[in-house]
Amino acid sequence: MDVSQLASGATLGTDPEQQRLLHAAREEFVTHGFRRTSVGDIARRAKVSRPTVYRRLGDKDQIVRAVVLTEVVEFFTSISVHVLAKPTPGDRAVEAFVLGISACRTHPLVAAIQKFEPETLGSLASPEFSGSMETVRMVIASVLAGPNFPFDAAVRAAELLVRITVSLLLAPSDVLPVDTDERARWFARTYFVPLIEASAQSGPP
Repeated sequence: MDVSQLASGATLGTDPEQQRLLHAAREEFVTHGFRRTSVGDIARRAKVSRPTVYRRLGDKDQIVRAVVLTEVVEFFTSISVHVLAKPTPGDRAVEAFVLGISACRTHPLVAAIQKFEPETLGSLASPEFSGSMETVRMVIASVLAGPNFPFDAAVRAAELLVRITVSLLLAPSDVLPVDTDERARWFARTYFVPLIEASAQSGPP
């Protein structure tokens, strides 16, 4: 399964007006956080009416999901060529984790979430975001899968990788720090490579 194909169907589309409105929403979320941003704020930044925002993007929850999903998918699309050059699923998982954690240290939307409402990170794995996270899992699985690593095994591995990564971002660990690339790589090689190997076994009964 091709990452670019998944990415093209992951967001609201390529309509320039929708993308402009999503960009305005992202800027509001970066500046004020999700909770303190209203649809009216997004409309004012985009210089359109509130009904236009609702019509083109949906309600606020839908806008939040679309912005988060767009950011995640665009990130994995941007690193896919580099990650896919690695020879094994374990190597690809390690590289994706290191690049992802590194990007999160400077990403303005992640910084805003951590500043204004860190609990939002935990909600990304909740049923509310299940549809969006399904796409994220598929994107990650498409990066991990290969001739010797079936796609269903890659999906199981991606599920665990997402949950572990969100947990580390939500509550950084002094015991297992990932605050530098070197530490993140050690963590991923120590824990993700065995996880990948275990995922290759038969699925749950």
